[in-house]
Amino acid sequence: MLVFQKINPRKEIQVERNNVFETQKAKTIGETKYQEPIESLTAKGKELLGEEELIEIRTERFNLFFSDLGGNLQKLSLNEYKENGEDQVLIDEEDPEEMMFFMTSDMIMGLNEGKFSQTKSNNTLTYTKTDKGLVEVSKTYSFGNIFDYIVLDVSVKNLTPNSINFEYTINGPADLKQTSQVAGRSFSEADIMQGNKVWKVKRVKNIQEKTGDIKWTALKNRYFTLILKPEDPAKTIEVKTDMENNLSIGMKSRKQRLAPGEKIEERYVLYAGPLDEKRIEKTGMEVKGIVDYGFFGGISRVLLLTLGFFHKIVKNWGIGIILLTIAINVVMFPLTYKSFSSMQQMKKVQPHMQKLREIHKDNPQKLNKEMMELYRKYNVNPLGGCLPMLLQMPIFISLYQGLIRSVSLKGASFLWIKDLSQPDGISLPISLPLIGNTLNILPLIMVGVMVLQQRISQKIAPASGTTEEQIKQQKMMMMMMPIFFGFLFYRMPSGLVLYWLTNTILMTAEQSLIAKRSKA
Repeated sequence: MLVFQKINPRKEIQVERNNVFETQKAKTIGETKYQEPIESLTAKGKELLGEEELIEIRTERFNLFFSDLGGNLQKLSLNEYKENGEDQVLIDEEDPEEMMFFMTSDMIMGLNEGKFSQTKSNNTLTYTKTDKGLVEVSKTYSFGNIFDYIVLDVSVKNLTPNSINFEYTINGPADLKQTSQVAGRSFSEADIMQGNKVWKVKRVKNIQEKTGDIKWTALKNRYFTLILKPEDPAKTIEVKTDMENNLSIGMKSRKQRLAPGEKIEERYVLYAGPLDEKRIEKTGMEVKGIVDYGFFGGISRVLLLTLGFFHKIVKNWGIGIILLTIAINVVMFPLTYKSFSSMQQMKKVQPHMQKLREIHKDNPQKLNKEMMELYRKYNVNPLGGCLPMLLQMPIFISLYQGLIRSVSLKGASFLWIKDLSQPDGISLPISLPLIGNTLNILPLIMVGVMVLQQRISQKIAPASGTTEEQIKQQKMMMMMMPIFFGFLFYRMPSGLVLYWLTNTILMTAEQSLIAKRSKA
């Protein structure tokens, strides 16, 4: 059920809103509920009463605040997602001129300096301002209780006795709150669909502008996005940053000629929610490319769909990641088996290789030729042992791109892990150098399992260099790899580390079983 609530002044919204107004029992108009404040104010409330008046609107999806200074969207939060126990805030702007849907025009430069009148009806909120003898501007917001979007209808009426050429600029997505970073990586980005191409902007030093056939604009962070789509393509957009490097987008309408008394009407649809392709598509927006998983995007989507399937069964994202890892290993087992068999063959030809090294130690070219002949004779591929790792990399990259953007993992717990989208830090009683006062356990377990895996691998297939020095270097590299991966994964999301740890355990078990079977 939609709820309209009148709030004044702004300073009292969070700290003493309930002390400022007493409210009458909610009245119902159709499917819309609104609360009308009675006239009595506390003394403190009267003292703080300012010119601005905010209207709060609550739906099952959103908590919205609109300001009558310009009739703009001041704050938007999502009820479905939480951040530190509070609703996830996407927009929260204090300056009216920086709020979403703030309008400017050469003909209405002073129009937004005053208050707009407001009217409420069933599922709509309308702000109107009239500059006598010039123009009348109206903004009508429409809300659906269970929708991920709101609709804005802008109306401008010519009140002059002459025809005018009118165009305006409206603030699009702006001030999208940044989410957590991964290994120092920020996910803040502006996307603009111009024609059939998506223009992506991550940083701007000066204002960047694009002109012609602007179909939609968007701001996005790691998990969420604001998408503004005009019903008719806009003429120009401008992308800029504020002092805190937050991106914002301004959208300029096409110039239209208005006869005396004539009115122009334009519609904008704002999607505010998670970076979820299915939910965005339900709005009817054609915003291909807004969810970008990189070069292996197709694999990422398949993996996320499979992960979602497992989650429906087990109702836990951590167990779902483990089941997904098992499924990937089952699919890849034939290649893994072939790879380990190749490693076993390498072990068998090792004595022959050592003998060839002794015979041709002064003739490297002859040694390489004899080695190749030996590989052909015993049908051995010296690179066969690397095949599972090479095949794992596209899967790992795809899963990485998917998991770091999956809002489903945000706040999902598993065992001691409180949030699978973050490192699994456990608080320490003291602060350690380079580590701090938290210790990530999962990457350390992963390093231990990788060390065990390397030892098993060396027993199955010793290093196969052409010289003793090369053999030593190979052994050193094999032992250094777990340490390298430990540093690489230490501050990664725990969901990703859980995948790699599970995969390493399965690969180690498969190696051991194949080795025992070969001995038998």
